[in-house]
Amino acid sequence: MKKLFMACGVCAMLFSATACNKSNAAGNEDAAFNDSIAELAGKVIGSEIAGSLGQSMTPEQLKKDAYIRGMQVAIMADTSDIAYLQGLRAGVNLAQNFDAMAKQGGIDIDRNVFMASFKKAFLADSVNSDELSANNMALQLMMQRAQQRSEERRKAELENAPEAKANREAGEKFIADLKAKDPSIKTTESGLSYKVITEGAGDSITDTDRVAVIYKGELTDGTVFDDSKGEARTFSPRSVVPGFGEGLKLMKKGAKYILYIPGDLAYGVEGQPYAKIGPNQTLVFTVEVAGVNETPKK
Repeated sequence: MKKLFMACGVCAMLFSATACNKSNAAGNEDAAFNDSIAELAGKVIGSEIAGSLGQSMTPEQLKKDAYIRGMQVAIMADTSDIAYLQGLRAGVNLAQNFDAMAKQGGIDIDRNVFMASFKKAFLADSVNSDELSANNMALQLMMQRAQQRSEERRKAELENAPEAKANREAGEKFIADLKAKDPSIKTTESGLSYKVITEGAGDSITDTDRVAVIYKGELTDGTVFDDSKGEARTFSPRSVVPGFGEGLKLMKKGAKYILYIPGDLAYGVEGQPYAKIGPNQTLVFTVEVAGVNETPKK
């Protein structure tokens, strides 16, 4: 951006020079001299901006004909027409926002529909504050719904991605094969499967409990992605993935279970890239409850 700042500096220098010469009569200014300044300024600023944009944009992005069209509109604008300039700036900002809404949120604003509605509101004799407040609230609600719909579409796309589908199917087969070999493995209504190694004693764990847990987390191929290494770590069933939390609430102090957590009860279609957990990947946790709501030793 340094070169762009230099170009802006040239503009400032030109302004300074013309301001200083205002004390001279306009007739003292030679037209050819002014044209020479215009031509040289065009060369300098054109080269500086081209160099700057060439460093920050790819050749595909830097469409010079389009840039010149935009520059032409702005440079030929009547700077004394303040309302026009403000409308131009507002329009460019809105156009950029509309493009972002389309790319990021899937909201494709029809520019003609927008302008027709804008003109009607803008040219009205007065502004009804109650109507404006109601419309503003309605717009906010619609934008929230639009964001929800965008998120739903994004998750649907992730859910149907080849890797997510393959991981889900592989996880279902993994658990089905284990259950066929070991009838002691049970499955809850949510889809969580578990094997009781030790029952434990006392009250069942609840969402509000603080549970000291010794655990090891593995993928179905045996890859370990998390391990407390024999040390108890304390947390609430609400602070972990749904399948882990549900499994804890089946347990009591002293219990040891193996939890088979399908992807939709683990990290879902997002996965957990930093832990190398893919979308919809099934997780296996060996979990032992070392304590419930116990005060740490000082």
